[in-house]
Amino acid sequence: MTKKIDALLLSAGKSSRMGFTKALVDWHNQKLIQFQIETLLNSGCNKVFIVLGHEKEKIIPYIQNENTKIIYNENYKTGKSSSIIKGINNISKNTNNLLIIGVDQPRPKKFLKKLLHFHLKNNAMISAPFNNNKRGHPIIFNEKMFPEILKIGKFDDGLRTFFRKNNKIVQTIKINSKWTHLDLNSTESLDKARGLKLI
Repeated sequence: MTKKIDALLLSAGKSSRMGFTKALVDWHNQKLIQFQIETLLNSGCNKVFIVLGHEKEKIIPYIQNENTKIIYNENYKTGKSSSIIKGINNISKNTNNLLIIGVDQPRPKKFLKKLLHFHLKNNAMISAPFNNNKRGHPIIFNEKMFPEILKIGKFDDGLRTFFRKNNKIVQTIKINSKWTHLDLNSTESLDKARGLKLI
């Protein structure tokens, strides 16, 4: 059986620091949620599972691709861990590997293709991009890690504790790019990111 990678796109939060819904930010002539879906699919992801919560009614009209599935997290106010758990509990039973990415973490297609290829080539349990002595995003998990990820709700710092426990099996690929650690957490970071080339 051919191993495939699906994506879990997290877009449920209130974006309180930004002050407006990140998914609906104008991003290179489309909404950010549209860019994320198209780029993930064009990079080699088989299907994109999208976790929605805050203002889901405004976001849904921009999700039209047949290779997507919307998952509603009614507990989105409790934090990102709840969206990850909700997502993994509702992905396809045939999902071999899962790339987890926030809607506020756009990446160029070339960046994602490199990470996906690395993960499959190395048959990795966990893969992450690496730059300037620090791991970045997105992260890809083999299906064997799903039961362990579902425990993150018990940890105060979610995935960070998960990574400390599983640090020895994380494989990293060096991607010398400003995109490796980029998150759209403020209007300043958004303006800066819009000036970067999507290559």
